[in-house]
Amino acid sequence: MPYETTHQSNQYDKIFKENIEAAILSITQNILKIKAISLEELPDDIQHTKERKPNVLKKVVDNQGNTFVLQIEFQVADESEMIYRMAEYFIMLERKYKMAIR
Repeated sequence: MPYETTHQSNQYDKIFKENIEAAILSITQNILKIKAISLEELPDDIQHTKERKPNVLKKVVDNQGNTFVLQIEFQVADESEMIYRMAEYFIMLERKYKMAIR
């Protein structure tokens, strides 16, 4: 992205963040229908670099003409965080291949 476009985008983000505080309670109550008791600011920098190697990854065309990515993981032990790993795989694969993931 060229510097000028990036700079304009950053300026817009800064102005938006400065002004959203005045409207956030109204947005949560009236639009999102959330009756918040408290709102706490969280760090908004999300940086995550991840490389994944699925155990099985195939492009499948089934007998009904559906095309999708088949991804299978094998685990030796029950892993409490596995649901999050599978969600990461799902998003990463869908973003890369732009097709249904199973």
